[in-house]
Order: sequence, then C-alpha cells, then structure tokens
Amino acid sequence: MPGKIMCVAAMLLALSIFTSCTKESAVTPIAPAKPVPADTITVPENKVDRAALLQLVNGLRSRGCNCGGVPMPAVGPLTWNGLLERAAYDHSKDMFLNKYFDHTGLDGSTPGTRLDASGYRWNVYGENIATGNMDEQAVVLGWLNSPKHCQNMMAAKYSELGVGRYDKDWTMELGTRSAAQ
Repeated sequence: MPGKIMCVAAMLLALSIFTSCTKESAVTPIAPAKPVPADTITVPENKVDRAALLQLVNGLRSRGCNCGGVPMPAVGPLTWNGLLERAAYDHSKDMFLNKYFDHTGLDGSTPGTRLDASGYRWNVYGENIATGNMDEQAVVLGWLNSPKHCQNMMAAKYSELGVGRYDKDWTMELGTRSAAQ
C-alpha cells in the first residue's frame, strides 16, 4: 500500500505546481504579543473544507515530520483566520482569472501587502501556492512533499492559517499577528 500512496503523490506532483515564500517583519515587537482572538469570519465564496485543512495541517504539526531531510519537531496547532482566508482566496482568484502563477501579483502586490489590504497586521507570514485539480488532502500532501512548503506548514513561528481556492488555484497564508493590533 505505501507504494500506491507514493505513486499517487508522484502523479499529483506531476500534474500540479507548488511554490512558497516567507517574510518576517522588520519591526520586532518590544513586548510579548498579547493573545488576540482568532478571526472567525469566513469567505462564503471560498469552497474549501476548512475543518479538513486544519485537521490535516495540525495533524502534521502535532507529530512533527521530515521536510526534505530537515527534521521538523512537533509544534502547536494553528487556528483558522478569516483575514488570512480572504487574502488567500483573493490571490487564488487573481492568479486564475489573470492566468499567472506567482507570489507577486500582476499589480506588484506581495503576500505582505495583500495581508495588509485584508486587515491582517502581521509580524511574520508565509505563503504556499499550488495549481492543479486537487482536493484538500491532495494539496496538503503536495505541499508536504515539497521541502519549503513543508517547512512553512511546520514552522512554530506561525499561529494562524487561511486557505483560499479558486477553480484549480490554491493559496495558503500562514501568519502570526503583530502585537500592535
């Protein structure tokens, strides 16, 4: 059975494209971050299974894993954030409608400026993108099998997650909010 799983993963990777990026704010908070309640607003037009995505990613985070030869220890769970979901969905929609695949939008936007525009005041962020006909399990498996994407999902510095899908384009935003909210 493990051979079949690897074969399916290889087929998914052959039909899909994945890429990731990360950024840390140049401003380091002086005081420890105060707890900020997770934003629970969701994007109705975003047709993803939020619970499945959280379960898949948090399952990896709870066990730890090996990301392309880099051992990643178990870390705490992420919570869903609707502002991250909004930025992710909007980027996926823009990539699909304008026929490009990149972390930089055709308008010059970056993941950080898109998070700012959504109202998410970040201290750190990471973004994974993928394209292909996949469901939640397949896209997370694809990111897991790509070292940089896997490291993004496993990074302890992130506390929140939002994923957006438009047609075959997927965006995952990971972040931790700035203490100055």
